[in-house]
Amino acid sequence: MQYESPNNRRGGRSSRGGSSYGSGRSGASRGSSQTPERVNLGGGSYHGPRGTQQRSGGRMHRGGGVPSLTKGKGNGGYPLRARNINFQGGRGRRSADRRTVLLAALAVVLAILVVVGVSSCIRGCTSGANEEQSAVEQNQVDSRVAVGVTDELSNRFKTELDRGDALARIAANADKYEDTALIDLALEQPEAVDFVASYLDASKTAQAYGSEVSKGTVPELYCWDARWGAVDYGEHALAVSGSGPTAFSMAYMALTGNNDKTPADMAALATEKGAATGDSGTDASFYEAAAEELNLTVTSHASSADNLTQVLDAGVYLLVEAKAGTLTDTAHWVLVVTENADGTVVVYDPTDPSVAGREWSASTIAGACDTFYGVSAKASDSSDASE
Repeated sequence: MQYESPNNRRGGRSSRGGSSYGSGRSGASRGSSQTPERVNLGGGSYHGPRGTQQRSGGRMHRGGGVPSLTKGKGNGGYPLRARNINFQGGRGRRSADRRTVLLAALAVVLAILVVVGVSSCIRGCTSGANEEQSAVEQNQVDSRVAVGVTDELSNRFKTELDRGDALARIAANADKYEDTALIDLALEQPEAVDFVASYLDASKTAQAYGSEVSKGTVPELYCWDARWGAVDYGEHALAVSGSGPTAFSMAYMALTGNNDKTPADMAALATEKGAATGDSGTDASFYEAAAEELNLTVTSHASSADNLTQVLDAGVYLLVEAKAGTLTDTAHWVLVVTENADGTVVVYDPTDPSVAGREWSASTIAGACDTFYGVSAKASDSSDASE
């Protein structure tokens, strides 16, 4: 019995499948010991020592030995999925992200513009409606005062509100006032605020009184009146140093019925006579020195309550230099006008309107000075003055 080598056994097994081991070469004998040729994968079978095995994925396209790139039943190709290839890589994604951010930002800006536009429209419409309502419902004296308030009260509010604005202007320009006494005047006397606020732009020339006067009626005049307050008198403006000329002017107008001698005129006369001195701005000698040319009579009296009331009863006005700390904090001139039925007296103070609103006892006024000066018309005019 002939021995079969392994190669012969492999060859024998190959013959079972109906094909030679090395089908690429014809005429090879079964007992040949030559090295087998490469395995033919065209049919999808592997011929090796362990018999015939189905090669994984060995099924080929029917039309040839190249794997199919298409899907299909009975098709032995490798299935592949179609994919889009992004040749731009990360740059494309970053560009897309930038576009998204820009679009989002634009959307936010548009939203803000819409909100602002709507709000502006609402405010405009509301403002227009309020203006129309205000035009209809408005205080006729001053729009800053509520509707329905009486004219008298509205005028009082108007005065105080105007003073507030004027005081603010004074404060803003306080460094421009060379005479700080004017600022003190504005702070102490609300009625003087308007004058002080306009002082920086005021002309230092006097104006005519312009109002009618009646004999026997004393007009209330104040030093800070815009018609004469800015005139220089002594070392200050007449507004803060002219109590003497102003008090004398009041007596003159009431005694003569003339308005031609304003406080500024009296101040000029006092300066001419060298009397623009003293703590009160005017020396007492001025009144007696000026009386003759003013057609007046001025007499001095020792101050006492009895003397004061007796002179007043004779229809004479009294010039009193009130000491500091009596009627007011500073020394100045006042005019005692008349005596009341209850024995009190009326005092016109050219530096403080509140003084005239009070009833003063004769003893208080007499105690405020050492000497007072009676002012009356000359004897020839006495009968006219008493009528």
